[in-house]
Amino acid sequence: MTRFRAASDRLVDADTAVRRAEADRLAAVAAMIDTYPAPTPIVESPAAERVVSAGAQGAGAIGEFVALEVGALLGLSEPAVWSLVHDVANLRARHPLLWAAVAELRVEAWQARKVALAAQDLSAEAARWVDKKLESVWGVVPWPRIRRRLQGLIVRADADLARRKAEIARRDRFLSIRHLGDGTSAIAGLIDTGAALQLQAEITRITTRMRKAGAQEPLPLLAARALEEIATPTTDDNAPARPLADVVVHIAAESLEAQTGVARVLARGGDVGPVLLDQLAHLLGHHRIRVLPVTDLAGDPSVDAYEIPDRIRRQLIIRDDCSVFPFSTSRSRTADLDHTVPYRRSTPGSPAPPGQTRISNLGPLSRREHRAKTAGIWTLSQPEPGVYEWTNRTGRRWRVTRGRTVRLPDLAGTGRMDLAYGHAVVDRPLRIAH
Repeated sequence: MTRFRAASDRLVDADTAVRRAEADRLAAVAAMIDTYPAPTPIVESPAAERVVSAGAQGAGAIGEFVALEVGALLGLSEPAVWSLVHDVANLRARHPLLWAAVAELRVEAWQARKVALAAQDLSAEAARWVDKKLESVWGVVPWPRIRRRLQGLIVRADADLARRKAEIARRDRFLSIRHLGDGTSAIAGLIDTGAALQLQAEITRITTRMRKAGAQEPLPLLAARALEEIATPTTDDNAPARPLADVVVHIAAESLEAQTGVARVLARGGDVGPVLLDQLAHLLGHHRIRVLPVTDLAGDPSVDAYEIPDRIRRQLIIRDDCSVFPFSTSRSRTADLDHTVPYRRSTPGSPAPPGQTRISNLGPLSRREHRAKTAGIWTLSQPEPGVYEWTNRTGRRWRVTRGRTVRLPDLAGTGRMDLAYGHAVVDRPLRIAH
């Protein structure tokens, strides 16, 4: 019994340490918000940092590039960082009692963030009313009961908002298909209830037919098979034209020779992921395939122009399918293609250097990441093709190679902050969209 008591004490101590660390993390983000340098652009520029809302009503404002700083330190993508920054700003300003409860370890950080997110559309006054109503439950009521009470409080706080959100939800339908890389895909969506009932009825009709034919699998599996049957085009003469697929298939040389192995497939519908070679026919059997030229990812083609030709763009996107900013998850297909060394145009008596637009001088960046680099708040070099070394204004450094981010030794005492803003005027072009 003594050993069991010791184990239980250890569990409580570990939980307390986790809660304290998570609370300290939120407090550290709050300190980053408080100490982040106010944007003071030297010249008007499309790349100049803007002041944006730090959260919902009453949560204050912050320079927009703060997310890049926090994300690089925590290894988080920009959307994840903005979610964290907004939650912290909202908790401090709009839920002060809950913020104090987090610091006192009476409530877990993730629970507090869910409250802040759920109440973000309320006015500051209404959010503080909800905060007051929940003051007595932290640490004494389990989270599922708090969550149900929270939903009711939000409706009571602003009934008109609740009605508007219900109307928006009915209009805001969506469908998301995410390929998991193992031959299956996850489907999520929000559709009209009438259509959902019809779909459900059709799935039930097909699964009932399968049961009568002797199928013994669990009902969820049969429902998935039924949806696959609905989605798979028929092959009769009246069938609609098969969809067009642009497909990039990465196959190792040894796999081609042996006719076995694994290919990585990128299609117009998204990343399919690793696929066995003998599965390709099944995977693409319901598409018309457009064959694209073979791309040598080791090549370094170039042109003497600012605009990026499709063949170079395609090669870069295949090599770097995400932004080359530290820990970024922005997809390169929708990103800006940035010149690592800014493009210099010809001037009288000084012709532009040849081959500035080349694979070894390009990298995909999201628009905000691109603007932060163009403004000189972050600096970038590409010592080797596909190797991107970043430095922020405090001298911290990262290397990004093929989607992997590694911290490098800091540049201590280099005066990075002053140099960064100086470069914003001298070295960076104002045009950032490609």
